[in-house]
Amino acid sequence: MKKNNKYQKLSVRICSKFEDLWIAHCFEHGASGIETTDEKASVITMSVYFTDISILMKDVFELFYHQYSPDFKDLELLNLEIHSNIDWLSAWKQHFHPIHIHDQFIVCPPWDIPKTGKDTKTVIINPGNGFGSGSHPSTVVALKLLVSYLEKSSKQFSILDVGTGSGILLIAAKNFDGKQFVGIDIDFPSIIDAQKNIKLNKMDPILPICGSPECIHFPFDIVISNMMLNELTSIRDDLIRNIGASGVLILSGFYVFQKKQIIDCFHELQIVSEIHDSQWAGVIMQKI
Repeated sequence: MKKNNKYQKLSVRICSKFEDLWIAHCFEHGASGIETTDEKASVITMSVYFTDISILMKDVFELFYHQYSPDFKDLELLNLEIHSNIDWLSAWKQHFHPIHIHDQFIVCPPWDIPKTGKDTKTVIINPGNGFGSGSHPSTVVALKLLVSYLEKSSKQFSILDVGTGSGILLIAAKNFDGKQFVGIDIDFPSIIDAQKNIKLNKMDPILPICGSPECIHFPFDIVISNMMLNELTSIRDDLIRNIGASGVLILSGFYVFQKKQIIDCFHELQIVSEIHDSQWAGVIMQKI
């Protein structure tokens, strides 16, 4: 088979409220990588790369409008390009660097593992199709909340990660004294990526499941989910149902201005801790 020596590049300017939805949409329709090239206030310039040149980029763009009906000012098509394939993947990898959750906890890609002290916990993530390289502020918020909670916990714990993506949150939790690790995601390629990352970190057994959270009926000490507001609110009953008697719910993936909607939706719970990172927020909640 002749090797493909070209790739496609779709450039857009998008409102930040549609960022995660646009990323998910592009990966769902064959994107091989996405790069943020500029970010000002609530407007982001992004480049989407396709190694499959049979994909019609304009169709991907127009389908987003058909499915989600953004205003024209919220998503603007800047350019459609075809380039020679000069190791674009290596160039894309240059944008992923080690992320320090704090001094003794680092998330990094397999091609950039820093030298650390013996007490430093390192999570190695190859993003693939699954979300959660650690670079997105909402993922950083989720990691900080989870790590801060686990560092104070003195008991073995069980954890359910809803929308596990790359498996980053489960793998981070495995660095602590846990007894049961379950991740679930409706996207099968993400589950495959999570399995690969679990093996990369030599952290079996962690159980990633392809499916919706309604199929889980078991009390966990920690239920965590890093997803957009509309996704979190649509599965609220499933999230609450799986919190153990003295367990916690950790939520991230929503904007600071959306916190009241989270409070109203999860009214049976109260916030015991929260973190803001730029425009993004995350909370730890317990039953009242």
